Amino acid sequence: MSVYTRVDDRDLAALLADYALRLEHAQAARHGIENSTFLIDARAEDGGPRAVVLTVFEQFDGEALAPYLALLATLAAAGLPVPAALVDRHGQRLRHVAGKPAVLVPRLPGEHCFEVGSEHCRQVGALLAALHRQPTEAGKALPDERRRLKSLGEHLCRLNEDDQHRADTVLRRWRKVPATRTLIHGDLFRDNALFNAEGRLTGVLDFYNACLERPEYDLAVALNDWAVASDGRPVPRRQGALLAGYRDGGGEWDESVLALALAVAALRFWLSRLAGPVSGESEGQGSKDPAEFARIFGYRFNALGDGDD
Repeated sequence: MSVYTRVDDRDLAALLADYALRLEHAQAARHGIENSTFLIDARAEDGGPRAVVLTVFEQFDGEALAPYLALLATLAAAGLPVPAALVDRHGQRLRHVAGKPAVLVPRLPGEHCFEVGSEHCRQVGALLAALHRQPTEAGKALPDERRRLKSLGEHLCRLNEDDQHRADTVLRRWRKVPATRTLIHGDLFRDNALFNAEGRLTGVLDFYNACLERPEYDLAVALNDWAVASDGRPVPRRQGALLAGYRDGGGEWDESVLALALAVAALRFWLSRLAGPVSGESEGQGSKDPAEFARIFGYRFNALGDGDD
């Protein structure tokens, strides 16, 4: 788990009162590295149980969060299994906790799946196809992923000379690929999906890397987590299942663009992990191991061949 901002039960109880909820129990979430997240058991005014999640944002300000909150409300209204922010008695979605922006959302049913099978991958692919069909209007105010990639380039100096050359190569090729305006998740890792006891996908979390980009990039981000072995080597059976789910859901992709996107997405998360935790005061997981994505990048880069620079 990662907790950068500590919130005591008295403050939680006061916050929940604005949602007509009474605190019963709260604990820090076990996964995640960028924000402080608390799993809360509460009671509604009628005595019924309510499970909610409080996220305190460590990197976003309220203005930057607004388009994401609007996006989640839109996606939830469209029937996608996403945690749209609850509205308090003042009609507000965005709150502040310990001086930082925060939201309270329903806790979706299910658990994270870390023993991945083909059926999990198929459902992830189908979910991405449904997301990519959503109108782009909801994503117009979101940040540009290619600008984010450019800003991460300042960490290329941390790589050895050979890896810097490989990174420059894939980024140069990616800049030549025309962008499209598909609404993507951008961070659909295993710890951002929930499955119930029957193995059905019940929730998709953490849309704070969502943006408008090519669908191949979103597929690549997911494939680099759901369809690789512990050593970073691609697992063809799982990769095929995810792409089959995406295709059966109406999704389409360009094979050559996907191959390049797999390398770019691996590099993106390698560099973001090299950037380290967001706070020296964190407790728990902190930044995940950059070496994991260094290995994935190596496999994805080697699969590209020479190509044209």
